Amino acid sequence: MSGFSGMKAWLIQRFSGIYIALIAVALVVIIGSAKPANYQQWTALFSDPWMQTALSIFIVTLLFHAWIGLRDIILDYIHPIWIKMIIMTAVVLMLVASGFWFLRALLLV
Repeated sequence: MSGFSGMKAWLIQRFSGIYIALIAVALVVIIGSAKPANYQQWTALFSDPWMQTALSIFIVTLLFHAWIGLRDIILDYIHPIWIKMIIMTAVVLMLVASGFWFLRALLLV
């Protein structure tokens, strides 16, 4: 059996959801305790290599999570194959562009 099985997609959704939730809680705690008041404090907070690594993994995880969820919705509810392909291509392009935009913003800090 080749390709992307339903069990792999299910597992990726679950593990990515856990990571997304953990990072969201960690960010609330970190930002709440640091209480950055100006631009310099924000950039200092997000320029730490550990923070940049965690956020880079977060964005990749979020994009995979979004792709699997949207892919499943598209496959389940849109029936003409040509419309599926157009929408799936548009979603992939939007997710890749969003990922590059985020990583560029993160690396410019």
